[in-house]
Amino acid sequence: MESILKEIIEGVSNNYGKSFFDTITLKMHQVIGADYTFIARLDIDAYVSRTITLVADGQVVDNIEYSLEYTPCANVADNSVCMYPEDIVRLFPQDDLLIEMGIEGYIGTPLHDAAGKVMGLTVALYKKPIPNPKLVQTVFQIFSGRIAAEIDRMEYAEYLEDKVSKRTQHLEDAMKTLQDTQDQLVQQEKLASLGGVVAGVAHEINTPLGISKTANSFYKELLLKVIKSFKEQTLTAKQMDDFLVRSLEAVETNETNLERAIDLVQNFKFAAVDRIDSSLHEHNLLTFVQHLVAPLNAEFARNHIELTINIDEHVLIQTYGSELSQTINNLIMNACVHAFNGIDAPCITISSQCYEDKIIIDIADNGVGVDESIRANVYEPFVTTKRNEGSTGLGMNIVHNLVTGKLAGSIELLPTEIGTCWRLTLPAQIKV
Repeated sequence: MESILKEIIEGVSNNYGKSFFDTITLKMHQVIGADYTFIARLDIDAYVSRTITLVADGQVVDNIEYSLEYTPCANVADNSVCMYPEDIVRLFPQDDLLIEMGIEGYIGTPLHDAAGKVMGLTVALYKKPIPNPKLVQTVFQIFSGRIAAEIDRMEYAEYLEDKVSKRTQHLEDAMKTLQDTQDQLVQQEKLASLGGVVAGVAHEINTPLGISKTANSFYKELLLKVIKSFKEQTLTAKQMDDFLVRSLEAVETNETNLERAIDLVQNFKFAAVDRIDSSLHEHNLLTFVQHLVAPLNAEFARNHIELTINIDEHVLIQTYGSELSQTINNLIMNACVHAFNGIDAPCITISSQCYEDKIIIDIADNGVGVDESIRANVYEPFVTTKRNEGSTGLGMNIVHNLVTGKLAGSIELLPTEIGTCWRLTLPAQIKV
């Protein structure tokens, strides 16, 4: 017996999980000389047994599930050691599985969980009468505790794995929800930005169109007077000269203001496309910024803000225009809304520095600066000192995500004695 136990113990040492069950079932199968040996887990509610490892003719084979009804295993499930060295089919004539397999002898021992309840069973089946049933029973009973403990350990590990998997899935779902929410916020910011452009262009374009309409009305009035004098044959040379001079002035005024309106519409087209086009393009940085800020002139004029652009006309950047446009626009509007309370001569400066593989864009103002209480976490969502004034605190979080994400760059709040300076460090050419 000692040599038998030693052989089994050495065979299963340092084995766990499925490997343990396969190894110990094979070892016991060889030692006891059974035709079939298996370890099974009971499902009392369903009244079935499912094998964890099944060995037939010295080989691990596919697991099976079978009903406990009319079987000797039902007695084992009731916490009894069942030993039938022979004539098992005569004792259980309704057990079709035993009949089909041609089984003569049966031994089954219960496996108990930590609470003492029957959780499974170890079974040996013989096609002939069992030659040494006491040996089989002893081997099963000696190793039943280790087998039950491994079932407990494996199921607890599966429980933990399932729990971790569900927690991971929950976190992934939460992350996806956050990402979807962020994407929606970015899209809302784009639409809000585009709405601001439309409002700015509408305000700006009213002036040249109004002047053009006035010039056209003035010219029409002059023309009607000349036609009337011509019909009445009272038109003098002086009247005709005066008409021609004033008509030319009206036409030139009309032309100048229509060109201004065309420029505004063109700028709007560029600005609108830059805000919604998410494809990768090469941009002249100066032209890009000029088109971007043109629709904001009404905002600057209304708040008496002076805008200065210090960008070399030859600087080129290959990037995503929509994201860069939204980033710069957000920083400019952030300054317009938050920076200049109590500032006499507000100004915003946009400048750039060009290096071999990167471009630095600084957006600076001479305003009140960023409150010290939020500087350390200024990029976190919902951080604001203006919540009572309707600020959501999402603007800088969106900017940070745009810059570090799609634009593949970085953003830094530089230390300044006066105002605020945001530094964007971007690749001169984004590599797809």
